[in-house]
Amino acid sequence: MTKDWYPPAGMRLGATHYVTRSAPWLKHYFGLRDLESAFAPGIKGIVFWGGRSTAKLARRIAWFRRLPYWYLEDGYLRSVGLGKENTLPISIIVDDLGMPVDASKASRLEGLIAGSVEMDVAGLGANIREALVANRLSKYNNLPHREPRLERTTRRRVLLVDQVFGDVSVPMSGGSPESFARMLEDAVASGIQCVVRTHPDVMAGFRKGYLTEKAAGAPGVILLADAVSAASVLDAVDEVWTVSSQFGLDALLRGIPVRCYGAPFYAGWGLTDDRLGEASREALPRRLARPSVDHLAAATFSLYPSYRDTATWEEIDVFRAIDTLVAERNRLALD
Repeated sequence: MTKDWYPPAGMRLGATHYVTRSAPWLKHYFGLRDLESAFAPGIKGIVFWGGRSTAKLARRIAWFRRLPYWYLEDGYLRSVGLGKENTLPISIIVDDLGMPVDASKASRLEGLIAGSVEMDVAGLGANIREALVANRLSKYNNLPHREPRLERTTRRRVLLVDQVFGDVSVPMSGGSPESFARMLEDAVASGIQCVVRTHPDVMAGFRKGYLTEKAAGAPGVILLADAVSAASVLDAVDEVWTVSSQFGLDALLRGIPVRCYGAPFYAGWGLTDDRLGEASREALPRRLARPSVDHLAAATFSLYPSYRDTATWEEIDVFRAIDTLVAERNRLALD
């Protein structure tokens, strides 16, 4: 499928200094010798990363200069190592309408998910889903596959996913501190075994989470900060409850029921149990299609992102990206 919303190959593109300095490799995704300054004369468009202050500045420059602009972010299958360790991403997303995490307006991904029902892509999505699950892949793949330390139980076990303050997907999905509080209250009241997936930095006191401090004082709640892969955690639970984390997407790929307290891009399609607050509900009237998980997988991992081999910057497809990440993970495990 042609991604006709992307900038034409070779179009002169500008970006803020933050992007040109921290992500010079982006030029390879657009067939450029270099990304230029957002203030450079003669550029034909502006790209910006994420939804933070530098992105807002770039968007204002684009509006002022009457130039088209595109949102950029990591793809949902990114790398073995972490971005903060300067590991290059094997995929990015490019969107001229909006960010997928922003529930207030439709993104290209939302349109692709809706349109996938009428397209012959369920088989493609099934192959992607099976490959991701079989190879135990997620967005980041740096953590080992190891059974998490959880007490045995005969009760249904539900994973509550904490997120750190500063995660822009929380407010953009219509989530808030109250969303996390409501999620915890619902879980404790249900009598199920509640496992809170918290970030190690939150447990160590370096960062603040939405849920961990409250959960630490809640009866019968287990805090899980084991440095194990998402696949390992999901092997040990029966349901996943989240506000906007990709854990929900990973769970859907594995056939695990998901409850959403925000409106991430995969919510509202009939695939999740949506317990949204008022700020999240505006997305739902737009999401009328009823795709299968395989349609969702095809749109999210194939139709929407771009993949590049980070050694050669050759354009590749999702299946080669999967093979590349598996090979890299195996190689690192041997070192």
